[in-house]
Amino acid sequence: MENISTLPVDFIKLTFDDSTIAPAQQALTEGDLPIAEAYETEYALLKRPVFSWKSRDEPKEVQPGKKAVLTVSCLGKVGWYAVQFSSGIHRS
Repeated sequence: MENISTLPVDFIKLTFDDSTIAPAQQALTEGDLPIAEAYETEYALLKRPVFSWKSRDEPKEVQPGKKAVLTVSCLGKVGWYAVQFSSGIHRS
C-alpha cells in the first residue's frame, strides 16, 4: 500500500467477498446435507476463509509518501472472487 496523500493513514481495513459463502449457507439452511457434509461445510465457512489478514502483525500507520506491505493469506477455493481494500484517516 502506498500513501500518496499529504496526511498519515492510520486506519487500514481490508474486506473480502467470497462467492462460495452464500451457496454454502443456503445448503446449510435447507438442511438437505448429510450430517458429515453439513459439518464440513460449516467448518469451512467458519475456519477456512479464502482470504485472511492478520492486522495485528502489520503496520498501524503509513506516513505521507511512504509504502507499507500488507500480507494477505489466500486459500485456493473454487468459486471465489473480489477483494475490497479501504484505507483512510481516523481522527480520535
